[in-house]
Amino acid sequence: MRHCLHLTSTFVLIFLVTVQSQMLGGHKNIADHQNDARVQEVAQFAVKQIGEKTSKKLDLVKINSAQKQVVAGLNYVLVIETAAQSKKETYEAHVYEPLGNQPLKLTSHKQIDNEAAQRKTEESSERHSGALLGGYREVSTTDSEVSQAADFAAEQLSSQSNSLSPLKVEEVLSARSKVAAGKVFELKMKLSQGNMPEQIMQVEVSRSLQNELKLESHNPISSES
Repeated sequence: MRHCLHLTSTFVLIFLVTVQSQMLGGHKNIADHQNDARVQEVAQFAVKQIGEKTSKKLDLVKINSAQKQVVAGLNYVLVIETAAQSKKETYEAHVYEPLGNQPLKLTSHKQIDNEAAQRKTEESSERHSGALLGGYREVSTTDSEVSQAADFAAEQLSSQSNSLSPLKVEEVLSARSKVAAGKVFELKMKLSQGNMPEQIMQVEVSRSLQNELKLESHNPISSES
């Protein structure tokens, strides 16, 4: 009898630990969100609620990305594309689904521009494909995030220089990025500084989840006369 009670207690403990670990987990991408019936229902609910809160007649056009987190129920984070009188608007919506078939609740929402929406979709795709644990991928040298990282690196390098002339980014020659706890950029760029010869510099700049930039490393490659 005691042996049975011990086994039962062990199974209950394992179950509770498993549930607790799920509750403490992060958001996970929903791979086939376009064909997931529940995600579609949650998205339609979010669009209706956002429409009521913004006094707009919104129609769901597309779900760009979807994530969920196990808590005491489920938290959904959706990036949804809507149409309002032929004008497209993209929103990030957070929806909570309680346990026990309780009604859904829109906990927060915000409208985001197309560039931010594309970035969120790309990062979501990268996490799903395993890029979170992998290496760099090529990105456009004219991307706004790349330009921001390059300018930041030039400012940081200027502050470390003894020259009175600041470093100026003449051209970003190549750019790669990877998803980490935020994002990391590896850039090769051409810099000028007053009357000095132009130089090629390779830098690594990180961007935290709070959008704070940090120059992680820099390495001069060559100079041009």
